[in-house]
Amino acid sequence: MRSIIYCLFFTISFISVAQDSMDYVGLWSFKELDRSAMEAIDEDKIRLVTNMFQEMKLEILDTETYEMQFMGEVQQSNYTKAGDTLFLDKGDKFIMLGDALARMESGNARLIFIQGDYTSQKTYSYLTEDEYLLQPFKIESLLGKWKVQEVKAAEDVEGAGMYEMIGMMITFNFITEDEVALGISGMQTVEQYQIDMDTQELIFIKPDAEENRMYTIVQVSEEYMIVQHIKEKTYLYMVRE
Repeated sequence: MRSIIYCLFFTISFISVAQDSMDYVGLWSFKELDRSAMEAIDEDKIRLVTNMFQEMKLEILDTETYEMQFMGEVQQSNYTKAGDTLFLDKGDKFIMLGDALARMESGNARLIFIQGDYTSQKTYSYLTEDEYLLQPFKIESLLGKWKVQEVKAAEDVEGAGMYEMIGMMITFNFITEDEVALGISGMQTVEQYQIDMDTQELIFIKPDAEENRMYTIVQVSEEYMIVQHIKEKTYLYMVRE
């Protein structure tokens, strides 16, 4: 009789431990940045990075496989588990913190995840409106170097986080009233351009090629410029360098 009770107790204990150890399986969603890991707090940068990671999700499928959803792409990979830490095969760590929270450590980044389907609310410092009306400007007001301070992608665009990240890499240098250097991630190309003053669209012109209308110059002032990507509907808030 004693051996039967011991066997039942062992079986129940094993099932309980097995169930507890699988609690981490399922969907996890990015919630916020781990501020405790930051040496300095820059609220503008925190908002920017938080917006970029907003759609990031990690789904743990079983005891060795997970899927990462980020910037419109889904990738399946493997992991190993030691204690409360999952070692992802991309070199990142996913650490269980308890209370349905986890922390992903990826390079210098520390991201807090919450268990379940959750989407954090995006916030913006400058692009606080959903749409902006065109305001007339003079072409000479464009002259000079501009860099992106904030990017706001349209809500219904898939992969909005990717567009916002790429948008931060864009620069304009209006050299003259018909020549502009367009920069992306430090690389520049000099283009001839015109402005359609009816639509305020920036037109890139190349010999023997169709005109390329990529951006609309929405507003220009002494301090800032608002530009919209025509196809993606992404707004860029730019300031002078």
